[in-house]
Amino acid sequence: PARARFVVKFVGSSLFSSLTLGLVAGQTGAALFSCGPLIPFMAGSCIGYTWGCIGYWRQCKNMTMTYAKSYPKILAHSLCTNMLLVPPKDLALDGSSDVSETIKGTDSKMTLEEWIVEGGIGRLSYAILAAQSCEEDIQEMHKSERQKIVDKYSGGKE
Repeated sequence: PARARFVVKFVGSSLFSSLTLGLVAGQTGAALFSCGPLIPFMAGSCIGYTWGCIGYWRQCKNMTMTYAKSYPKILAHSLCTNMLLVPPKDLALDGSSDVSETIKGTDSKMTLEEWIVEGGIGRLSYAILAAQSCEEDIQEMHKSERQKIVDKYSGGKE
């Protein structure tokens, strides 16, 4: 499910950007240059595909790092249960690792975000899939929080 979701979104993103840039380049090539529309379309499609791939990767990476910072317990649980990648037990999953502690030189625990980055591209890939697995749960939490805010406003007007 998380892998399938990643693949579908990836294909959609890269296909859309590839076709859009390819069609624009093809029309531009046909209108401005004597080479016709095919070569500019192919070049534009290649550039668009690359742009879509890199853009989608960056979007997924940013989402994963946000979840690792804001919801480390949920992401760590998803890493364990869905990806069978067990983070070390001494990670700071409660937000207790503070930058000021690190600057003072005290012994500070590594955060989940730092652990993911330290693990390289392999650990990041698993973390992205884990983030996609728990994305619906986190969105449900956001909706619940938003509903509480709305309820406060509607309750205060009566």
